[in-house]
Formats: sequence, structure tokens, C-alpha cells
Amino acid sequence: MENKNNPQSETKKFRSFTDLVVWQKAVEIFTLAAEDAEQFPDGRAAYMTAGQVVRSAGAIGACIAGGYGSQASFRSRLMTARGHAAQTQDWYHKVGRLKYLPGEVVDQRLDLLNNIIRMINGLLAKLTPKPEISDNK
Repeated sequence: MENKNNPQSETKKFRSFTDLVVWQKAVEIFTLAAEDAEQFPDGRAAYMTAGQVVRSAGAIGACIAGGYGSQASFRSRLMTARGHAAQTQDWYHKVGRLKYLPGEVVDQRLDLLNNIIRMINGLLAKLTPKPEISDNK
């Protein structure tokens, strides 16, 4: 019988971090970021921005993978992955302002990143121990 209050039981359903939908979405945003970076114009600022977008997007999945398998580090790594997702959002906002990509493409990337952050928040909620309520008064 599975204990729903045991955060470890939530992750035992998966054999590998690659089974986690949030990791799959993180790889999707990394792939899109790499493809997007190839569309940026020539120039030093565009080159530097492209590197930042790709690095921050790549770090999301890397953090999820790096923490998987150890409940203690998984929670910490998920929080770091959430930070990298927010950082990637920041870079996409800048990309939009610089008009390196069409606005609808930027909006799609921001939506995907919002979904990733929501998924990470959901995992974090499952991994956070619930306080035991005592019947003693």
C-alpha cells in the first residue's frame, strides 16, 4: 500500500528522470531555445544574449536530472530549476524587447516556461512533508 504522505512514494512511479513530464518539457524549451538562438541577428549583443538563453534553458532540465534519485537533493534542485526557468523567462522578455524573435514566438516560449514552473511547483508541493495533525487538545 502506497503512503500518500511519503514524498518518496511519489517519485518511485518513475524509473528515470526522463519519465518526468517536467523534464521532457525542460528539454523541449532547451531545444526551442537553441533553435531560436540560431535566428538571432548578427552582432555581439545578440551572440551574448543567445548564449544566456540557451544556458539558462539548458540548466532547467539539468537541475531536474541532477537531483533525481535523492529526495533530499531533488527538492533543492527543483527549486534551482524553477529559478533557471524564471531566468529563461527574463531572457525571453529581453529577446522580445530587442525584437530578435516575433512576439508570438516569445509568447509561446513564455507560456511553456510558465507551464514548467507550474509543474515544478506541483512536484515541490508533493515533496513537502505535510505536518501531522494531533487529536490531542
